[in-house]
Amino acid sequence: MPRACPVVAVVGAGFCGTTLAVHLARAGEVAVVLIDRSGSFGPGLAYGAARPIHLLNTPAGRMSAVADDPEHFTRWAATRVPGAAGGSFLPRPLYGEYLRALLAAAGPMLARTLGQVRTDMPGVTCLTGQVLDVSDGRVILADGSVTADAVALCPGNPPPAGLPLSPELREHPAHFADPWDFDPRRIDHEAPALLIGSGLTALDVALTLADAGHRGPIHLASRRGLLPQAHRSHARPGHYPPPNTGDWPSTALGMLVALRQEVRVGGAAGVDWREVIASLRPITQALWQRLPILEQDRFVRHLRPYWDSHRHRAAPATHRAITDLQRSDRLFVHAGRVAEVTAAGPRLRVTIVRGASSQTLEVGALINCTGPASAMLDAADPLLRALLARGVARVDPLGLGLETDDDGRLGPGRALFLAGPLRRPRLWESTAVLELAAQVAALAGTIHASLA
Repeated sequence: MPRACPVVAVVGAGFCGTTLAVHLARAGEVAVVLIDRSGSFGPGLAYGAARPIHLLNTPAGRMSAVADDPEHFTRWAATRVPGAAGGSFLPRPLYGEYLRALLAAAGPMLARTLGQVRTDMPGVTCLTGQVLDVSDGRVILADGSVTADAVALCPGNPPPAGLPLSPELREHPAHFADPWDFDPRRIDHEAPALLIGSGLTALDVALTLADAGHRGPIHLASRRGLLPQAHRSHARPGHYPPPNTGDWPSTALGMLVALRQEVRVGGAAGVDWREVIASLRPITQALWQRLPILEQDRFVRHLRPYWDSHRHRAAPATHRAITDLQRSDRLFVHAGRVAEVTAAGPRLRVTIVRGASSQTLEVGALINCTGPASAMLDAADPLLRALLARGVARVDPLGLGLETDDDGRLGPGRALFLAGPLRRPRLWESTAVLELAAQVAALAGTIHASLA
């Protein structure tokens, strides 16, 4: 493959990989090879596996994939959904179409084999394949390699941690390890269903079951039994300036106390508490980095579930639908951990324990909705396994993701970069589009500077 211009390989074609490829292509004079093992370029798991009943958990006005054009997605959506505006909570599959359109505007070429990859001219080439390793500027696949001047890893979220099941029970027909890869038609809709986890993923799965005509009770179980809070109605305006955090203590508990005080101050002025939480977005990274590692650990172990349920909220319509299921005694939320799972014919018997109390449910479906695994030590991706084994990548002490420099490099001087949720150890908030779009734009600038 001849090379007449700098080559950047981007591994992973979800939100981060797709938008990074677009940024690099727009800057010109760079050949971008966008590689994804699924062969789906753009939506990724977050938006490719969603159903029309699944809504974005963020209003359209905060979903622009172009950091310097906040209304980019809203304008695009308004041409397809009458009445779509900045405060609209739109279907998630629509956002997948948006990412596809964004990539299509960059005029990508499709390569079926490595031999068809073009690195001799600027532009984007999409290649389907599993990357096995990255070493000395070579991106190694099963059938060859791509030589690149810089490589950006955009793996997205790791899969959920496995439930405490024996190998036999993992293969039980009532166990579903992946909440986005199960067919509701395979579920006994007369039997109870148990979703492990009570976050945004669990809400989407519960709505999927209800939409499929599930008649048995739906149970959600998590350690603390917290459901995501609802976004406020955008018919109720509100704004809160970023608080002065200079005198906030550098402890997890101290910051919690200070935030509660800000909420009280905002409430006294008629400001919704959600706007106080939102006011921290520009400074959350700085607050996180102020905490010593011991305090970060305390935050993750004790406060993270409460932060997540208030920070990562559900669309108002989603929250109403879940509340309706609860009021009609079709959905129940439990606090506790899974202590034991045994087979009961075509069903599973699950014991949930909290303190000295326990309860046992016999269910026709046990669905793992725990969200991305916290640790990467047993990474399922062969590329991450290889990088971890060689010490090129390192898991942070809290198991949140991979250690990086401030600019996203996996080690000083390396032309190997990381984007997305696995940068959580350095940035903490590295999940929502608003933060990821800015992160990707900055990384594109860093990569261009490194090539120069």
